[in-house]
Amino acid sequence: MNIKMNVQLFKLILFFATFQSLSCFQLGTQEYGNAKVGERCERDRNCIQHAFCLTHMTCQCDQYYSPTPDKSMCIASAGLTCTDDSVCASMTNAACRQGICACKDSYILDINNSSNCIVRPLVVGDLCQRTDECQDTFDRAMCINGRCQCITSYHFVNATGKCIQTRFLYNLCTEDYECVDFDNKNVLECRDGQCVCKNGEETCSRGATLTSIGIFVVLLPFIY
Repeated sequence: MNIKMNVQLFKLILFFATFQSLSCFQLGTQEYGNAKVGERCERDRNCIQHAFCLTHMTCQCDQYYSPTPDKSMCIASAGLTCTDDSVCASMTNAACRQGICACKDSYILDINNSSNCIVRPLVVGDLCQRTDECQDTFDRAMCINGRCQCITSYHFVNATGKCIQTRFLYNLCTEDYECVDFDNKNVLECRDGQCVCKNGEETCSRGATLTSIGIFVVLLPFIY
């Protein structure tokens, strides 16, 4: 009888010991909790993954992590150390480049969201956030009202993908695409190093006549 009771007692003790060990193991391996960014916390493990508990007892994302709009997750952002693309997977249009998360080719970082990479401007008129985005792509360009535009006296050329200086009638030139009429009509060409009217372009001839008259009127007071 005593032996049977001892065996049952031993099993009961073993059960509680096992249960306690499992509980401790679960507590020890629980690295994060459910407190969202901005919510109250007492220690780091109260906060969601990739977040920590600030001194004023609220959760905040770790360095190089950004909160989602609903603050329920902290996702990778540009500059995070990585070993492969999977580390940067929570970013938009990003990859692991030279050990850090960065935007893929043809993408640039969103100035309003360091976890988001947006399409780089490809042609004049594309969306932009900063002037340097336009300058890097088109050289002589600015970001005006959220769109890339060539600066004054420059125009975009598909052949070069750049903003080049505009050459008007009788200006010196080296390529046809440099020559542009005041109305931006394709009526000029570069011939013998000078922008001139294309053969058969009557509107260009009239424009040339008006230009000549205008120059003469401006110079008239100086002649007499």
